[in-house]
Order: sequence, then C-alpha cells, then structure tokens
Amino acid sequence: MFDLEMKDRVALVRLNNPPVNAVSFARWAQLPALVEEVEATNARVLVLSGLPQRHFCGGNDFREFGSLTPEETMMGTERVRDAMRAVRESRVPAIAALHGAAMGSGLMLASACDIRLATPDAKLGLPEIKVGAFGGYRIVREVLQFGEARMMAFTGNTIDGNRAHQIGLVQELCPDPEALLARALELAQEIAERLTDKLSAGMKPTLNDEDAADLWTGYDLERAYSSRVMGVAGR
Repeated sequence: MFDLEMKDRVALVRLNNPPVNAVSFARWAQLPALVEEVEATNARVLVLSGLPQRHFCGGNDFREFGSLTPEETMMGTERVRDAMRAVRESRVPAIAALHGAAMGSGLMLASACDIRLATPDAKLGLPEIKVGAFGGYRIVREVLQFGEARMMAFTGNTIDGNRAHQIGLVQELCPDPEALLARALELAQEIAERLTDKLSAGMKPTLNDEDAADLWTGYDLERAYSSRVMGVAGR
C-alpha cells in the first residue's frame, strides 16, 4: 500500500492501491512504522504521492464498514488517527502532492502534512455526511478556515485544486500529475538542503509546539530553540 523510495535526502512514499488508492484500517496501521523507518534514514523531507495511480487517496475503504461492529469501527478509526498523528508529529517535514481525488482520510492525510501542492483539477473533500457519517473535520480545520471546513463537513461537497489554492489549503498549483511530483521533489530537495543536522532534528517539533501554544509562549519556544541552534552553529 505504501511504497517507499529514497531519493538522496528525500523519502518518497507512493500510495499504491488502485483504482482509487483507498486505505483499509489495517493498512493505515502500517503508516506509523513506515514514518519511523523514514526517520531512521538520512531523509530530511517526506513526499507523499498517489502516482502512478490516478488518485492521491480516495479515503477509507468503505467496503469494510458494513461488516464491522461499532467497537471495531472505533478501533479502526483509532488506527487512522495514529497514522495522521505519525505524519503530523514526525520530525521530518512532509509534502503532499495532490491529484485526482483526496477525499475523507485522504484529505486528512494531506492536512497532516506541512505543505500541500496540487493540480488544478484535483478534488478535495469530506464526503462522509453523504453516507450518514462524519469525520476528518478537526485535522482539516488545522489548515483550513473555519467556514470552509464547516462547509465541507456539512455538505460533503468537494472543492478543486484551484479553489483550494485560493483559500490557502494548497500552497502551489502544478499543471499535471507528472509536473506535480517533479515540483514536490524539487521543493523537498530545496528544504533538505536548508535543514542542517540541528535544524532537521528539532525545527519541525518546535514549530508544532509553537502552533499548539498561545502567541507569546510560542514566541519564546522559538527564541529558545533558535538560540540553541545558533549557539551550535557559532562554535
């Protein structure tokens, strides 16, 4: 399901479950270990892609929901949560390259990443309400405006890559999937070159702590970490 390729200091993870790259609960459970594997390498950036498949990720494999008890469903969604948390809290910055569908837990995975690139015709959404459920709102809300996130959650309607770029969910647009992956890898290499060993070890965790704190607590966290980094660099 998750195929890992190393490209210098960039780890490329391809979702590989045609036709729509849907992910079962059991497969989500594999992602935290894969993130740990990436962290154990010299990789400084992680890129997530759905290529060569048509879609980034169509979300959870809904075929399994019909046979699960509520308790089993809760256990399954815990695996999804742990997968998102592994990406979000990893010390390795992550870039999502979005094309085709990024739905439900696919959009959640993209939202767990630090940066999102997309094709103009990519389709992003939280369609769970259309089958009488809901989920994914909170992590999407981390990177999307309140009203936009509520619109997705309440309607299940999708937005395309152009709209996602307009509202800041996506940072860059690329004309087609091949150009998208090339740009994601290029950006990843650029970031990898900027991240010294010290920055690679602690910059993203510090940014995460800042985002979770109030303004001035976060400001002081940044000051403290920056001082340590510059102190090492100056020796």
